[in-house]
Amino acid sequence: MTLAPTTPALMLAQDVPPAPCGEQRDEHGRRIALSFESNTVRPVAPPADCWLVALDGSGHSLRALATAMRLATESGVNTLDLATVHHWLSTEAAETELALRGWATTAEARAHLDARGFGWRLHALMGEPAVRIVEQAAALGSRGIVIGARGLTAFDGLLMGSVAQQVLHTARGAVLVVRGSASFKE
Repeated sequence: MTLAPTTPALMLAQDVPPAPCGEQRDEHGRRIALSFESNTVRPVAPPADCWLVALDGSGHSLRALATAMRLATESGVNTLDLATVHHWLSTEAAETELALRGWATTAEARAHLDARGFGWRLHALMGEPAVRIVEQAAALGSRGIVIGARGLTAFDGLLMGSVAQQVLHTARGAVLVVRGSASFKE
């Protein structure tokens, strides 16, 4: 039996999340948030010094990550908070799927951070994306939110309900909406 060569992307997709370092449950006992922390850089910076980067696995969110990395470096911080939000799951599915989905969605982003010596805290959240991103940034006391956008027109954003637009209008702190090329660049 011959095994197919394993590419870095395939290795990341098969990556299994470690045990979370934190979790949150709702009033019904359903898991609604998990936190994971990188082991590559210690100590990680306090959340108030860090940008929260909203990630959905798209090229646009990776562009936001590149921008957040530049902002962090310019301010002397080597840690970013990452947030990924997944739609509501059943109580049973949330026990395993939230961790797996959050880990898979952020695999490429975490690989970029690890390769560049950045620390990270991953927050896998369940619920409405804009609401949960804003709540997480407030709970952490984040420096601000960095989020990618596809660059929809105002009319398209209104019809489609852009998450970036909702975050921009509901967040109390700084929000940086990154538009542009969907490729990861530094």
